[in-house]
Amino acid sequence: MEGHIRALSAALESAREIRILLTHGHSDHAGAAPRLAEQTGASLLGPVSCRLPEGADLTIERLKEGDRIPTDQGDLVTLEVPGHTRDHLAFHWVEAGALFVGDLLLGRGDTTWIGEYLGCVDDYLRSLRKVEELGAAILYPSHGPPLTSPASTLERFRRHRLERLEEVRLVRQEHPEASPEELAATIYGSEIPPKLVKAATASVEAALFHLDQPEVSDRPISG
Repeated sequence: MEGHIRALSAALESAREIRILLTHGHSDHAGAAPRLAEQTGASLLGPVSCRLPEGADLTIERLKEGDRIPTDQGDLVTLEVPGHTRDHLAFHWVEAGALFVGDLLLGRGDTTWIGEYLGCVDDYLRSLRKVEELGAAILYPSHGPPLTSPASTLERFRRHRLERLEEVRLVRQEHPEASPEELAATIYGSEIPPKLVKAATASVEAALFHLDQPEVSDRPISG
């Protein structure tokens, strides 16, 4: 991490003003931000979940829907897209027709982790629709290459989530007394690496919560 911070600091030496925008507070996204801000004199902007180390001589400007951040290449407009985390943000680069989506989508595959809080599945599906309605021409995820076919990418991620919900529903129907951890083992395989058991179980718990709601925004599909 220190080498990365030094490289970024060197690349920004000639910048007149630096702002660090954070999509969410997970450590792989926000962990180095305070150090980088200290090294470069940058200001920090992000959601409530982003925390500073105790004793840090910094502040974070809290962003909300519609906030505009000026840059030398045009404004970035804040978009609230919860699901991966409760207060996840994306940034719409209007002039370029681009959206920086953080971990709402990944550059490879057809899923991101959805399990941080109860209600996250419904939030996630709503956020996918919100991004779809924005009509961006290109999506920049935090992990992986740019997504140059937004419509098909969004549909792929939505379909995966709905198919996973249907799988959870069917497995619970077959094993009504099973715990979420036992259901996760059935769904994901009994050889889940120990470090992923908690995340897999949380994802199943979030799916069960979604399925048990009397009305949800997207019902699971079959087939």
